Amino acid sequence: MISKVPNDKVKDFSDRRFEKMADENRELKSYVAEVMQRLRQNEMLFSRLFELESQVLKAADPEDLCFTLLRGLRSGFDLDLVRFWLDRSSFMGGHKLDGLSDRDLVWVEKDEITGMGFSRKPVWLIQLSSEKPFVWLQTQDSHLGSLALLTLGNPEHPFGVLGLGSVDRDRFAPDQSSDFLQHLAQVIGLTMEHAVAQERLARLSVTDTVTASHNRRFLQPHSHQRLSQWFGVDNPIACLYLDIDQFRRYTERAGEEAGDQALNSVCGVVRQFVRTTDPLIRMDGDEFVLFMPGISEAKAKEIAGLVVHGVAASDQHGADGLTISIGVAYSRPAQDMTVKALIAHADQAMYVAKALGGNRFELADQQSDGCS
Repeated sequence: MISKVPNDKVKDFSDRRFEKMADENRELKSYVAEVMQRLRQNEMLFSRLFELESQVLKAADPEDLCFTLLRGLRSGFDLDLVRFWLDRSSFMGGHKLDGLSDRDLVWVEKDEITGMGFSRKPVWLIQLSSEKPFVWLQTQDSHLGSLALLTLGNPEHPFGVLGLGSVDRDRFAPDQSSDFLQHLAQVIGLTMEHAVAQERLARLSVTDTVTASHNRRFLQPHSHQRLSQWFGVDNPIACLYLDIDQFRRYTERAGEEAGDQALNSVCGVVRQFVRTTDPLIRMDGDEFVLFMPGISEAKAKEIAGLVVHGVAASDQHGADGLTISIGVAYSRPAQDMTVKALIAHADQAMYVAKALGGNRFELADQQSDGCS
């Protein structure tokens, strides 16, 4: 005999089942809503990252790139701290990045990054407190609640660390997902490496391979500019045109290798008396142009005399001693002639020095206003 289940029990069972399904449905909706919110947040983050990448690609040099990253990360991601810690012994150490403040950049010594353990994983998330500080932070960073530390470059030999800080302790809590930050670390690391490589290639393209001075390609963008466009307004400019006396005969006697050594020797003498920022340009063969902005005419003549004497007194060339002829041209701010015109004046004066026997300098006769 089959017993019959009472209707009220069937109804109770059905109600419980529907309630369970309704609960599951609410949980599913809540989960889907949470997933959609994360997707929207991720979409927004990657949109901001894409915008930042576009700005970074326009950066002119590593310093400009760092400025762009600092500004873009602070404003685009609502961060209370963005700071680079860069290894002084890495390829970044060749770039002084003087425009960045101590708040933006801190140089660390060789192996300090690996010694801190950053090579073990690409991203570290830290909740900060007075009991749990981070040793690289500064006194003015005490307001921070959490910190994300992104390892830059090859994980085994990182060249730097990027710190992202927030006053919110939960912003970079250790249990948060770090996928986006890992992607960000890769993008920034590769972009910085690329920027340095590009700058190095650009520098090589305008560098003379024999003397390490600039070459004619360096001068080309400036030759038709006014001096004020290159060196700034209200700046007097001295230009020296240098030519080694009887250089062809010297190389015929001593050889091409000795000729290259002689060119380097002359450049070495010049660099003793000028600033590292004064452009020294190898024009052709044994001819060089030197620009010295912001100095007096008397100082320009003094330097020309020192170079002439320094080259003649050099004992690196034995019996085949070198001498040099120099033409000196000077432009006052009111003249503001073109770069090309000032070089022409110095070149003419150099030929006068040669005609007078060489091993001397001559001042250009600039009777015209020289503005052409």
